[in-house]
Amino acid sequence: MKILKITLIILVLAFLSVGIYVYMNRSALFDHGVDKLIKNLMPSYLEVEDLDIDLKARTISIKNFKVLNPKGFEQSYLVEIPEVNATYTQKDESNILKGIIISDIDLMRPVIYFQRSRDRGLNVQHMDEVLCHPQKPREPSLGAKIFAGIFYIFSPVKKIDELLELKPVFNVRSGTFIFDDRYLNDRGYMTTIEEIESQIRLRLKDGFEGVDYVESEGKGLVNGRDGQSLHWVTAYNPNTPELTMSNDFKMRNVDFVHFAPYYDKFSPFIFRRGRASGEMIFNFDSGNIGSTNELRFYNIVLEIKEDFPMQNLWAVSAEDLYRYFTSSSGEIVFDFKIKGPVDSPKFYLGSKTKRALANMVVGKIRDAIYGNDKDTQQEAGTTTPSEEKSDAEKILDLFRGIVSNND
Repeated sequence: MKILKITLIILVLAFLSVGIYVYMNRSALFDHGVDKLIKNLMPSYLEVEDLDIDLKARTISIKNFKVLNPKGFEQSYLVEIPEVNATYTQKDESNILKGIIISDIDLMRPVIYFQRSRDRGLNVQHMDEVLCHPQKPREPSLGAKIFAGIFYIFSPVKKIDELLELKPVFNVRSGTFIFDDRYLNDRGYMTTIEEIESQIRLRLKDGFEGVDYVESEGKGLVNGRDGQSLHWVTAYNPNTPELTMSNDFKMRNVDFVHFAPYYDKFSPFIFRRGRASGEMIFNFDSGNIGSTNELRFYNIVLEIKEDFPMQNLWAVSAEDLYRYFTSSSGEIVFDFKIKGPVDSPKFYLGSKTKRALANMVVGKIRDAIYGNDKDTQQEAGTTTPSEEKSDAEKILDLFRGIVSNND
């Protein structure tokens, strides 16, 4: 009998101790339980190392938030964010488990990996493989299972999109964008935009099972170099089988020679050095490109390529374009358009460049008519004073030369 009484006293004391502990730490325990519930409801393509909810300040902090990359690409993750901070409001002030609305979302030092492979295209075009066929989530600990199980049983919501509602505006702080091009080079050709400050707007699918639309506006440093800036406004539709995306880029003082692997086969020149500023618009509609560009080039060192099919691509002679790019003005305005399928686009000179080249032709005509007779005879090679051509003949010869250069 005494043993039974002692046992009952011990049990009562134990329950009282547990009760006092739970009461004194109810906020932390409740917070911990909500954290586990949220993590338990997350889609398995998302990974989070730690999630902390401050019930008094109504803030949420996430450590090491990651989005899985499709299989077959070099990086394990498409997005890695060391720190995410946000605030929240409750859908029902009397019960946090009826759902919260998250806003003022700051993504601290995020890294986004875009990769183009030789056989699979862009990784972002294969994200449906991750979203529709997610990997098996990691096995939670026993404590996490208990907490998550209790809160899952008593929670009035059973789906992540019922528990969480996002204001789909994200502020990027000190971010990095990495484009790893394995199509150009099996070991990768890296281009980065660093020190990014931008805002991203998302339209999410139900249950956070993917993204319907992405918009972004921001600025950063090209390849992390001071003074070489890029500002952009982009929109991307990930739901089309072929690339559908709009891009407006404004760049300043960029060392464009880094991008030679992308423009070299379309350029009549080998650029040894040069900087560029201006605006480039690249719109992709189901695999077709429409691009309007105006750039200002300066500090240029270049040479003409041998046997470049100039007339087939730009419809002008390489020599005329070379004279324009090496003019004494010090700054060259070059505008052009790109249209057609991404794999076989067509290039067209813009109105400003055409006008500049036309002015050069006018200058040729003026020189042919009013130029030094001796120089004209030397250019002709066989003309003598007694065989001097008329002005009309000079103009006719000039246009014959222009036409032959553009055949």
